[in-house]
Amino acid sequence: MKRTMRSGLATAAVLAAVLAGPGPATAGDDPGFLRTEREVTGGFLSGSWRNLDLGRTGAFQQIGGQGLGRRQPEVGGGGASDRPDDEADAGPSVTGEKVKAGALSLVLPGAGQFYNGDRKKAYLMAGIEAGIWTAWFVFDRQGDNRMESSREYAGIYAGTAGGHPDSYWQAVGKYLDSDQYEDFLRREARATGETLPPPLPAADTWQWVNDDRKYNYQVLRADANSAYDRRDFMILFAVVNRAVSIFDAVIGAGDKPGTLETEVLGLDLSLKVVPSWRDPGARCSFARSF
Repeated sequence: MKRTMRSGLATAAVLAAVLAGPGPATAGDDPGFLRTEREVTGGFLSGSWRNLDLGRTGAFQQIGGQGLGRRQPEVGGGGASDRPDDEADAGPSVTGEKVKAGALSLVLPGAGQFYNGDRKKAYLMAGIEAGIWTAWFVFDRQGDNRMESSREYAGIYAGTAGGHPDSYWQAVGKYLDSDQYEDFLRREARATGETLPPPLPAADTWQWVNDDRKYNYQVLRADANSAYDRRDFMILFAVVNRAVSIFDAVIGAGDKPGTLETEVLGLDLSLKVVPSWRDPGARCSFARSF
């Protein structure tokens, strides 16, 4: 009975306080109607108002609409930002990091990956580059040795001597002797109306022992040229390795590995690469802010 009367008195006091139009509460004080209920109940808030202890929570510091719906400062923060979330700073640009990583891989494949912290890829690409240039020097040396062997072979079995341009050594492998070669040059000059070439010096003449020896010479030259072809093919491998290293270094740089972002004609271009052996893929998206 006493508790019912006390609750009724508290409710009546609260209604009276509300009708009286309490002024705004100051910081650290309870609003008027809660202060009245505390005085009536001896400091105890009923269930209807317990969760609206506005002096402690700070959710409604004022009555009458002021402060309602206003974002409260976070703990340790300097207050809520007035800018929308999509206008917040996007963070530092990673363009410089991508350019530096790509430039390093251009100079030495794998250097850009090392700069990005991916040492496994760095060692792999650097190892491939080292293997490519090692093969280049091996094939180059192999071609030189075989070409030198073919000329020594011609000196033994065809009587050639001295240093000559490569066109001369090609003629040695094509004609059985130098007389056939001179006949060809004279026929060609007559057909084109040019002046007849002078006879070859005695030091430049040759005569193969037989066709088999000439054929063996052709094989030696072909082997030398094959070695040179493989040497030149290594340059293509070096270009491809650099291109792959540069692309991977640029993609892997920054705080979003695998993503390349840029702006073209006012459009935000994003390229997402999925480097997977089983299911590789790429995704390109365009966006424009209004």
